[in-house]
Amino acid sequence: MLNISKKKIVFITLFFLFLSLNLIIFYWKYPMIDQTKNLNAIQYEEIIKKININKPQNIYEVENFIIHNHNVYGTLTALSLSKEYILHNELDKALISLSNSLKYTSEENLKILLTLNIAKLKIEKNCNQQAIKILNRIQNHNWSNIIENMKGDIYMHLNNKKEAIKSWEKSLSLEDSNASKEIIRMKINDLKE
Repeated sequence: MLNISKKKIVFITLFFLFLSLNLIIFYWKYPMIDQTKNLNAIQYEEIIKKININKPQNIYEVENFIIHNHNVYGTLTALSLSKEYILHNELDKALISLSNSLKYTSEENLKILLTLNIAKLKIEKNCNQQAIKILNRIQNHNWSNIIENMKGDIYMHLNNKKEAIKSWEKSLSLEDSNASKEIIRMKINDLKE
């Protein structure tokens, strides 16, 4: 049984929630005109309400929705389902959900988002080398600040302080958000003390 602290669960939950909300806001800001897409949006809203790990029939419906919707709604549903699995300490099921969704997602940023979440789960499972390999496969430089920050965290878990600082400093140089910069600076300063 994996020992996951409440702090990590809260962090992962907030991470998934933040990314999911950003995607939802983005796609609602640029509404789709096609009626079938509007139907998908309605189905998505209904299926999200059904996500409950304690109701296997609902989970079957959710998984079926993901399989039949190879679009943003299927991907967002997979992210929400994986969050539910994580909250119930079922990391393997979360990995399967994200990995399957990754196979069918065509939009590059959604693929990267899924890949980052898969890497995060690998970190939680202490599969740090696998997580680094997963992160190294992402070639879109728009995500480099997040990738380097995660690599720094991995190197810290591996007790490789030199590489951790190197990754965090690279992330710091690429980061635009002042709040994120401050967090990265605190990580670096804590390690240098």
